[in-house]
Amino acid sequence: MERIAIFIDNSNIFQGFRKHNIKADYEKLKILITEKRILQGIFLYEGVVFPMSTAKKKWYKDLTNKSGYIIKTSFDKIAVNDRIEKKIDIKIAIDIISLAYENLYEIAALVSGDGDFVPVVKKLQELEKNVEVWAFKYSLANALKEEVGQENIKYLDDVLDRIKIQNK
Repeated sequence: MERIAIFIDNSNIFQGFRKHNIKADYEKLKILITEKRILQGIFLYEGVVFPMSTAKKKWYKDLTNKSGYIIKTSFDKIAVNDRIEKKIDIKIAIDIISLAYENLYEIAALVSGDGDFVPVVKKLQELEKNVEVWAFKYSLANALKEEVGQENIKYLDDVLDRIKIQNK
């Protein structure tokens, strides 16, 4: 069986969940992406505002303890022009490439539609790693789609019913 590592740009996909007016079950998301492969690690990256809320801390703790997520946060920095600057893309890029060199996985599942990841995908392809991109249709950069190929794109829009938290 193939080994997979999952890298989630939560700042990117959270907006999609909000746009579709759903709350996602991240355990279901993990199971869906992993499929019938060996999960080597699941990493969630997010820019957070300091101080972090108690609810956010609890959510991270639950994801770690119940679902095995490795949480990688970065405190947001407000830039001079009032735009929030995050270092999340860089953290994902470093981890995804470092772990490829360590041969942790054969498949990298990138949960983001951000076109900034095109150079990362190119490097992974040079290292003979397969890349899947899981993203919302509206936020998938054309350059990223072209680089990985349509056959390696999985649309979150198409699986929302399988990953949403069911109301009781």
